[in-house]
Amino acid sequence: MHKRIRRHQVRLGMFVEELEGGTTAAGLRRGFLLSTEQEVDRVRASNVISVLIDVQKGCDIAGRTRDAPPFGNAALGTITAAENRAVSRTIDQTKHLLAGVFTDARMGGTVALGQAEEAVEKIASAVEHNPIALIGISRLKKKDEYTFLHSIAVSGLMVHFGRWLKLDERAVQILGLSGLLHDIGKLLLPKGLLNKTERLDDQEIAQIRTHTRRGYDLLSANGDVHETVLDVCLHHHEHVDGGGYPDRLRGDQLSTPVRIAAICDVYDAMTTLRPYKRAWTPAETVEMMFGSRGHFDRELLCEFVESLEPFLRLKPAGP
Repeated sequence: MHKRIRRHQVRLGMFVEELEGGTTAAGLRRGFLLSTEQEVDRVRASNVISVLIDVQKGCDIAGRTRDAPPFGNAALGTITAAENRAVSRTIDQTKHLLAGVFTDARMGGTVALGQAEEAVEKIASAVEHNPIALIGISRLKKKDEYTFLHSIAVSGLMVHFGRWLKLDERAVQILGLSGLLHDIGKLLLPKGLLNKTERLDDQEIAQIRTHTRRGYDLLSANGDVHETVLDVCLHHHEHVDGGGYPDRLRGDQLSTPVRIAAICDVYDAMTTLRPYKRAWTPAETVEMMFGSRGHFDRELLCEFVESLEPFLRLKPAGP
């Protein structure tokens, strides 16, 4: 079983399948056991982005064993029929609540925060009991409910990741609400544009990109929306290198919740089966995300990948 770790986490006894990103440190190679402190020091001192290790051929990271994976039995990737039914009920209940929130937003220009917060509570509870089932249960999102299920999935991913990062529960709930409402501005765009399967032209792309500002304005008008929710709604398409939109923020201008949302949003979108594209596997998506230099916060991306290790079953990267 393979796992991505950050370079400072390497230790004696690990089997390194691949050194990823940056310039490989002199004297290091792929497919080797870290058998001396000098080799460990060279990896830690290098500028590689991440290290792919095989925990069946060598040691795992400190504090973890192969017999006690981070998700308990769920780490094995098995989801029982009863768990599937329970999570499906949660999704159905959440979709019902979210439909009310979205309808009010579209028709009346107001956001029913109470219903949105109730939806997040259901998502957070489901993630706590079975994160794999909730996050991975439905990769096929029908055209007429994609926005609902994408919002629920991103909320679930952000809740899960916030807990992995050991944030306090109030911060986790705010992350969940941010994920649930991050795309609310799309409700104010023409459905035909959102559901178009053909390639978008430049004008259509520009119109799509207005959803962040539209959503921010809608939520701001509500008057009592947490500033983190507003920040995520407006900036979840920003890149750490300044190449995103709408404000071309970069580096430290991007808050941690925005960086988390950018990762969770792209991960769910790429691993979703749509009528006009196949779903990428988790491993393919992670490879793409690591290859998108300047897009994501690399340290958070490494943490995110580790938090979803049971999904990924990572394979060694190609040459």
